[in-house]
Amino acid sequence: MLSTFVIGLREGVEASLIVGIVAAFLRQQRRTDALRWMWAGVITAVLLCTGVAVLLQVIDEQLPQQQQEGLETIVAAIAVGMVTFMIVWMRRHARDLAGDLRREAASALASGSAWGLVAMAFFAVIREGLETAVFLLAAFQASGNATDAGIGATLGIVLAVLIGWGIYRGGVRLDLARFFKATAVVLVLVAAGLVASALHTAHEATWLNGLQGQALDLTWLVHPGTISSSLLIGILGLQPRPTTIEVAGWLLYAIPMLLYVVWPERWRTRKLTAVMVLAGSAAIGLAACGSSGSGDRSSSGDHVAEAGTTKLRVTLTDQGCSPARLTAPSGPITFAIEGGSAAVTEMELKNGDGIILGERENVAPGLSSSFTLDVAPGRYVMSCPNGEPDDDGVLLVTGTARDAATPAPADVTKATDGYRTYVSKESETLLKDTRAFVAALRGGDVEKAKALFGPTRIHYEAIEPVAESFGDLDPEIDARVNDVDDRTRWTGFHRIEQILWVEGTTTGTEKYADKLLRDVQTLTTKVKTLRFQAPQLANGAVELLNEVANVKITGEEDRYSHTDLSDFQGNLDGAQKAFELLAPVLQARSDGALVRQIEARFADVQKSLAAYRRSTPLGYAVYSELTPHDRRTLAQQVDALAEPLSTVAAKVTA
Repeated sequence: MLSTFVIGLREGVEASLIVGIVAAFLRQQRRTDALRWMWAGVITAVLLCTGVAVLLQVIDEQLPQQQQEGLETIVAAIAVGMVTFMIVWMRRHARDLAGDLRREAASALASGSAWGLVAMAFFAVIREGLETAVFLLAAFQASGNATDAGIGATLGIVLAVLIGWGIYRGGVRLDLARFFKATAVVLVLVAAGLVASALHTAHEATWLNGLQGQALDLTWLVHPGTISSSLLIGILGLQPRPTTIEVAGWLLYAIPMLLYVVWPERWRTRKLTAVMVLAGSAAIGLAACGSSGSGDRSSSGDHVAEAGTTKLRVTLTDQGCSPARLTAPSGPITFAIEGGSAAVTEMELKNGDGIILGERENVAPGLSSSFTLDVAPGRYVMSCPNGEPDDDGVLLVTGTARDAATPAPADVTKATDGYRTYVSKESETLLKDTRAFVAALRGGDVEKAKALFGPTRIHYEAIEPVAESFGDLDPEIDARVNDVDDRTRWTGFHRIEQILWVEGTTTGTEKYADKLLRDVQTLTTKVKTLRFQAPQLANGAVELLNEVANVKITGEEDRYSHTDLSDFQGNLDGAQKAFELLAPVLQARSDGALVRQIEARFADVQKSLAAYRRSTPLGYAVYSELTPHDRRTLAQQVDALAEPLSTVAAKVTA
């Protein structure tokens, strides 16, 4: 709120100063004809600037998620450039600005050019208005609370208008040098936050993938969803877990610019330059210190293996997994995955039956992730899909199999048995609801089928990592159109979704409905045969949250029905159940603080999601109701939850 207030006030005062002085001169000269045209020009300029701001926001909301991030990066970069130029120019001219304006106005009147004054007022409002539109749009996009940001901007502009009216009536005398210096300090901090925000959105747009390791953990200070978090994000641009490049960008902009603003004018420029260079060097050093030891960190956790755990590094390349052949002793293994290819962003570990034991998806270039498993001796497949010419690697695990007579700890067995029961119940409910969904399709009842679509899929989303372990079964049930190379082989929920919402009919869904029911029956049968490890529960919970952060929150999953929030709830339910079952295991290992932290963050996400509950068959708002700010807030909370949750697998490995 403070940042947008200062932007509105400062930009408004610049425009009001010019308009007030021009209006006062025209009133003194009794040029009411020109005065009327001046006010008409000011109103026209305000409307044009408002239109530009609305147009930019509409364009932003209509773009796909990745392109939205790109546009927001461009807007933030332009805003930083504008505010920097404005601060530098105003520092040089603020003291004499009012006098210069009055001299220019007097000169124009002396030459009989009242219309020159009208043009001066019009273009002053256009210039400051466009700057304000860009500044505020960037600040709104970076803010943690759009309502507070809007209130702040409105109050700032209203106060600026009142100051302009006072100047016009002759009752306001403003010390411009002090005013612009004080507001410049706030704007430097706002601009530094926009620098960090631009670096963040540039990464989200896949334009910038270097130095993405977590530099600091500020979740103790910037707790997503709180008022203090909104203020810190909105004013200072602080994020809960800033990356190295975001911290470096913030410091490299803020420190030199703050020195420039507050440095006494009587001191030599050479001294200021030297101090700014030293400050920039110190900022680089601070960023480096902040990132030390965090090179392996990512949104899904650092790769520090627990004692007694083997750590294997796998890099995703255009050729697939690298190295393609690894050897490790049996027991706990942490797979540290580094993204290095735009085409290959997933790594899976499969056993001899082709069942996926563990995986990580969406590991783009510059990102890293990890998962931990307790691996028995044998030969395993490391699959990195879309690699050329062969995406499969081999993991040879040596040693002697553990004695089957040696039972797992009782708390671990209770957790894994409990999860097996949960998965079985969810799959049975999924089968029951799928039968009702298919019956509506066969009966030609479009509205009933639409009403059942989201509530049926909730149960699939809750156990999706388990479904994914059965190879092709998951894509047969849940593939999106861009997940299949051959459109004629596209089946499952989303194929039916397209027909229902795009074509508005059940005609043509019959064969897909029959196959969907058979596939869900197969899934229900197969899940009863599975046995789980404790780390698999934790890995699955993290995968569910990654699914939310990378797919659900972008609106790409249910792109025709927009029932993404229902899926979001299913993912959250599945992740929370897995964690609840593992919590006693963590407590027994003296990790009570971690349990409390994760419980609190689950509660934060659930509270935010609950705000979108609706009394409809779906139970939630459709995705199109969410603003970019809503999506960003939810994504931040999911990331804040995924970070500590990603450490659980290594801690509960037997």
